Amino acid sequence: MAWKPVDRRAIAAWRWSFALGGAFALAACAAFMLASRLPQAATVPALLLLSCVAAALGWWYPAAKYRRLDYSVDETGIVIRAGVFWRTQSSLARTRIQHTDIAQGPLQRHYGIATLKLYTAGSHYTKIELPGLAHDVAVALRLDLQREDGDAV
Repeated sequence: MAWKPVDRRAIAAWRWSFALGGAFALAACAAFMLASRLPQAATVPALLLLSCVAAALGWWYPAAKYRRLDYSVDETGIVIRAGVFWRTQSSLARTRIQHTDIAQGPLQRHYGIATLKLYTAGSHYTKIELPGLAHDVAVALRLDLQREDGDAV
């Protein structure tokens, strides 16, 4: 089974996504700390420490996620391995795929990547996602996973 990595541009998109979400969360924390009338001697160092930890995590985690996310496609279906701390391996047979979607947010569109979403019926995991694919690879993979009889997808 030949394992393929997702597109490397996903790292930059995930870092920006983390930075934008982190900036919003940090602003909310700062507003809460200022509204609670804590002394600035405690508030400013806490915010600086929180900012440094968030920045380090936001830089490290997307690269770690990229290194631990890969997939393999064969005649029976697709297998996706993912997880930085807890590894998962999801296998999906072509015959179980009901339909697929390709999703792109603004950052993904900017970097030319997409998320392939595979939907099944009658199981605990009804949707499996493969983020970080180059858009053209996601489209080709979607066509490749279609069932030969033309049903579904």
